[in-house]
Amino acid sequence: MLRLTIVALISITLGCTIARANERSAALVSSFENFCTPGMPDFAALDAKATAMNLPVRRDVTGPQQQPGQITHAKSWVITLSSGSLELVASEARGPKGDAASCGIGAEDIDGDDFKQELNKAMPLGAPERQSVTADGTQRLTVWKYADGESLMLADATPIQLPGIYLTLMRKIETSR
Repeated sequence: MLRLTIVALISITLGCTIARANERSAALVSSFENFCTPGMPDFAALDAKATAMNLPVRRDVTGPQQQPGQITHAKSWVITLSSGSLELVASEARGPKGDAASCGIGAEDIDGDDFKQELNKAMPLGAPERQSVTADGTQRLTVWKYADGESLMLADATPIQLPGIYLTLMRKIETSR
């Protein structure tokens, strides 16, 4: 009877952990959809939205201008959800090869495989264009074509069995030559 009770407690504990992980993944995907997918990534619009929501700024970095008209700017905010916090990140770059803008989220406490499964449930992306592991073996990068000129990239620490994800929607507009 004691053995059956212990097995039942372990099963209940594992079931609750899986349910919380799925709820956390779903909350992160929902946040990504709300902030990053209503339209093309737009740094100014996301900055205005985060400011209107009084989100605390975590980082605001502007790169040195190497040539006239060339800019790089990244800004992130901390969002607190009932399931935990996440980092919302916006970036923009302009240069001789074109313009780029991105919107993404990052979270340190979520399993990459669980998140990827939830992402595919919420946003049927199909097969990725590519999936690779970094040269040092610490991150897996999965890339899907999201729309014309837009890519969806998921980086996670699954290869070294650590939690943590970073999901980015990037738009590139190349300069005509």
